[in-house]
Amino acid sequence: MPFWTYLLHCRGGSFYAGHTDNLDRRVAEHQSGAFLGFTRDRLPVELVWSGEFPDRQQAFEFERRIKGWSRAKKLALIRGDWEGISRLTRKKDGPSTGSGRAGFGLGIEIEQKILGHARDAHPHECCGLLLGRGGRIEQIRPAANVHREPATHFEIDPQALLDAHRAARDGGPQVLGYYHSHPTTLPEPSATDRARAAGDGSIWAIVGEGRVTWWRDEKDGFAPLPYALRDG
Repeated sequence: MPFWTYLLHCRGGSFYAGHTDNLDRRVAEHQSGAFLGFTRDRLPVELVWSGEFPDRQQAFEFERRIKGWSRAKKLALIRGDWEGISRLTRKKDGPSTGSGRAGFGLGIEIEQKILGHARDAHPHECCGLLLGRGGRIEQIRPAANVHREPATHFEIDPQALLDAHRAARDGGPQVLGYYHSHPTTLPEPSATDRARAAGDGSIWAIVGEGRVTWWRDEKDGFAPLPYALRDG
């Protein structure tokens, strides 16, 4: 069952963030005043942004995150301007050399290729690179898992990383992030993933239970990313 995080614009210019498993019904409840609390005293309200997540926990975590954002970052979210969100984050937290902070576009074939690689690698963890330009993931590059315990850990072949960065310098697609699978656990960052995270804004795709979840490796931990699959 999908869940949504949503953002409402309220009378007086304020914003309200929430999450739900039925977006149309929840927005109607807010607009009618049936939903008690903040929005009832600030009618009318208008839905200005929503993002779909595969489970409630991820939707709740993203709701909690954007509640702490500045008005400028919320406006950038409404515009779909992830590069603007990245600039505002760097302005607040100081300079960053991260290259993957922008939001991403995703074609359905990308997710299918990642799932296929995970199936082929089972019972070991698969791993690879997410490549693209301008924040849009254009292709994946499967890599060898060279970790000595590939059933429970992954380590991308360093040569694959070197080749990808060399190609990017020569005008090829940029390395936007990484993907790997959890053959026997949930598709969410594990303790090992969190310990290895660089906080550089890169995108992580994690496969588990036959599905892919998407995350951004931020300074204060992994943040779930809303996304919508597109054809092509």
